[in-house]
Amino acid sequence: MRLSEAATISDLAAMARRRLPRFVFDFLDGGAGGERGVARNEERLQAILLKPSYGRGVAPDLGVRLFGRDWKLPIGVAPVGMAGLIWPGAELALARLAQAKGMPFVLSTAGTTPIEAIAAAAPDSAWFQLYASRQDAINRDLLRRAWESGIRVLVVTLDVVVPGNRPRDIRNRFVLPFRPGLAIAADLARCPAWSLATFKAGGPEFAVLAPYAGGGAPRSIGAFMGEQIKRDLTWDDVKALRDLWPGFLVVKGILAPADAVAARRAGADGVWVSNHGGRQLESVPASIDALPAVRAAVGPDLPLLMDGGLRSGEDVVKARLLGADLVMTARAFYYGVAAGGPAGGERAQTLLAEDLHRSLSQLGCPSFAALDRSWLWDPAAAGQNDR
Repeated sequence: MRLSEAATISDLAAMARRRLPRFVFDFLDGGAGGERGVARNEERLQAILLKPSYGRGVAPDLGVRLFGRDWKLPIGVAPVGMAGLIWPGAELALARLAQAKGMPFVLSTAGTTPIEAIAAAAPDSAWFQLYASRQDAINRDLLRRAWESGIRVLVVTLDVVVPGNRPRDIRNRFVLPFRPGLAIAADLARCPAWSLATFKAGGPEFAVLAPYAGGGAPRSIGAFMGEQIKRDLTWDDVKALRDLWPGFLVVKGILAPADAVAARRAGADGVWVSNHGGRQLESVPASIDALPAVRAAVGPDLPLLMDGGLRSGEDVVKARLLGADLVMTARAFYYGVAAGGPAGGERAQTLLAEDLHRSLSQLGCPSFAALDRSWLWDPAAAGQNDR
């Protein structure tokens, strides 16, 4: 299948599976435990039905205003650690895409491209996601670098208090420090394009954190990162980061309404509803199921972001109907890059944007911003509440 023939994000995922070594695809695609959390995210989105309305002649506007600027698309690229492992230069490719298409790109603390390079590639679109360090000096310097590079949105992730139990990675012996064996060597031989591209690029390293690790080898920097993440993060720590950061602050990893209220009290400018893509804890609700209660708890004005299982424009609509102001996805875009490099990332963006436009047109809704719960299909009320 050629990229132009990929009709869905699932098509891109299938192409990525064929192109990547198994341990790399499993790293991207896998989740915690038996992966019911990953499946639940998609299943619960699929269970939501929409109510179309015709004869309206709409020309939908996909834009949204958030954090002081207008975005052309209400979809952003969520952060991925070790993204350069998925494909060399993946972060730069997606940052440039985000800049060109008017949507956010979020660089992870575990990123494989320096903050400064991402900010230069996406001066209007780059955000930075922080895994808070146990060392205040590192936190301060990361925030300084992000701010001085022009980044104005900081995302603080709360839900990685310990590493998730990811059986696929364990079976593949993909743990830090990484020690490839014969099975990995055979896997690499099966994927010459990825192997050659990775060899030419020199292999990924934790470039964001490299300045603080004494210039060690990639595996030692990985061990350094594992040691540095603050496992006992509290709301007082979030408040301290709020005081350090002069821009917009988003708290990511929220499912419980009480935590969303606490984030607002700590000074958050936005809350990111997420179960970490089902990668941290298997027995969690789907992000889409947690979204309405979080919206009710924080009120109508606090910006809400959401990720988890989104694979189509219709999914983006559903997230908006249940309270999200902006929808984020990592796997969809990184499946695309894995399937075809920068062109694959662009194909993923095209599929999502075109399906969102198509969905709004079918619903008879003039804009993403105008979506509300009246476009949800309620079987009990069918035919009773016609517009």
